[in-house]
Amino acid sequence: MNKLKAVFVVLLLSGMLLPPASSAVIVSELRPPIIIVGNVPKDFVVGPYEEFTVYFYIADDFGVTVGEGKVEAYYRVNDGDWKQAYVKKAAAGENWSLYQSIIRRFYGESQDFYVFYRKINLPGAPPGSRIEFKIVVTDVEGHVSYSPVYSYYVANPDGPKVLIVDPSVEAMAFEKSLDSLMAQFNVSRSFYHYNLSDFEAVAKPLTSLKPWMLSDHHWEGLAKYYNIKIVSPDELADALQSFQPQAVILSNLWLPEWGLSEDQISALEDYLETHHAGLVVTAGTLFDATNPQHVGGIEDPPSLAKLLGLDPLAIADAAKGELNLTQASAMVPYVNTGYSLVLSDRGPFNGGTIDVSTYSTVGWQCVLSPTHFGIAKRSVSRFASENGLRMREMGESVKNITGVQFNFSLSASMVLPEVISSMDVTDRGVVISHNGLRVELTVERKLLERVRLLHALKGYVPMLLARTGDYSGGILATEGDYRAVYSSLELEAGGAGELSVLRELVDWVLNYEPVQMPEVVILANDIDWGIKGNLLASQLGAFGLSVRHVTADDFEAYKGSRIIVILGGPDAYDGVGGYVRQVLTPGEQSAVRAGERGMFVKTNVWTEGQVVVVLAGQDRWATGGKIRDYMNGIDGSYLRILATFSVSVS
Repeated sequence: MNKLKAVFVVLLLSGMLLPPASSAVIVSELRPPIIIVGNVPKDFVVGPYEEFTVYFYIADDFGVTVGEGKVEAYYRVNDGDWKQAYVKKAAAGENWSLYQSIIRRFYGESQDFYVFYRKINLPGAPPGSRIEFKIVVTDVEGHVSYSPVYSYYVANPDGPKVLIVDPSVEAMAFEKSLDSLMAQFNVSRSFYHYNLSDFEAVAKPLTSLKPWMLSDHHWEGLAKYYNIKIVSPDELADALQSFQPQAVILSNLWLPEWGLSEDQISALEDYLETHHAGLVVTAGTLFDATNPQHVGGIEDPPSLAKLLGLDPLAIADAAKGELNLTQASAMVPYVNTGYSLVLSDRGPFNGGTIDVSTYSTVGWQCVLSPTHFGIAKRSVSRFASENGLRMREMGESVKNITGVQFNFSLSASMVLPEVISSMDVTDRGVVISHNGLRVELTVERKLLERVRLLHALKGYVPMLLARTGDYSGGILATEGDYRAVYSSLELEAGGAGELSVLRELVDWVLNYEPVQMPEVVILANDIDWGIKGNLLASQLGAFGLSVRHVTADDFEAYKGSRIIVILGGPDAYDGVGGYVRQVLTPGEQSAVRAGERGMFVKTNVWTEGQVVVVLAGQDRWATGGKIRDYMNGIDGSYLRILATFSVSVS
């Protein structure tokens, strides 16, 4: 019987090891031991004061129990001092299914090496604790191997359920022992014939990154108060159904391997709408250089930008190709200009300032007013010019990951966000321009109407709950049938201040309250009302809005309404045209008369905090066509923008 098979028999019977290898060995080539950690807590979470037993397996060509050989394990709680854990022999029968899952990974011909099955018991801890552990093995030749440095958290089972999608928890475990793990992967193929391909799939992308691109996430700051679970993107859809969370956090999902598919995004949207669950999205999750599907496109596929009220970002991908900006991205991560975070008195906050040390992802500033956008652009451009090496390193890493070359110094000049911020929204699409090029993009109707509305509501929607002093970092929110937040800052990687902000955001999205929508006033003469206006009113009513039709004779009493829709052009009958002329500029009126334009959104026409939609054609039938187009563009996401506007101005 060969050595490996003999070991298996002995382990199965008693958990004992082979006789010790001789300490006098001849080293022919570098063959470090491999360490296979058989189990970590499910969803990286345990209950309060729950002990956890880690089983692990070691293979080595000359052994680890004599001479210089040794097996050590360590753990620590909440970044405290490392403590040694007592390593015990483990019997296969203690956890037979786990043992089988370990040994079935051997393949090919048997080799002449030793194997060892061991375990450690890790102590329990109170909710809000983070426990890390690692295994260090030295073989008789003096080769040292390290396991991943795994982390898990002690959750509060009585708290609200919060599902965290964060593959970096596992990735950081590998990052901390990456050189040793890569050596183990190589020798597992060349000598031990042990299948570590799934572990290697986690580790391989990390070899393309710089150390500053990954950070520990301190979910212990939430685990003290919430019943958290941490899953990978692939597990999201199943976890939504099995765990039924009250809030979902998408944590800095910037690597391509961490991206969500359109189907997963659709499943998430359905869940949020059905359960009124909260959503928090952080940092590089919207990084379009690596996960363009997260920001969407002009065909309006499911996207995270849509869930967050950041629909204008969907224009970026088409704009790049049309304006010769293929090496630019709309969003740029890993920006820290050193400014403090200024909290508003909106949403969960009551003002104040917090020092932040975490990175921000920039590009979302396209939804800001031109003044605030300009402030951000100048600060971020200065950061990029002072950190040219970092911009180049990020370009190299992204090229190694995606195969596409990006110029992040160019991107950090915010060229694409500026294109989006300054675009002109027409009846059919958007007109974008850069360096003398001017192009009109045809945009799917529902996306087009959301972009038209958001373009007019800059400063109102999304709500800016917090921002750094230079607007390089921000926290944006939308309301409606669920609450959603985008934090450009990686708050989960920060200290006590950032974690307190994150907790307040989670509390806020958890405490969903239906938005009391204002009445929609439709100003129309009897002709335009009869052609399409009554159908528009019915559609808005089906969305749950209260609608009132008024004529010009009665409109003076309703000029202060929050949401007004006017049907007809500057020459519309029965006094409607006179009000249209108060809304539209002379140039816009001429465009309506010429049949060039007919769909407009204006704000603060007769009062502050007001939105006015004008649907106008050259004649009554053309006006009916504009109403039809508008109706085709209204959906639940459009109503979320109006709901957020209503909350923003209340």
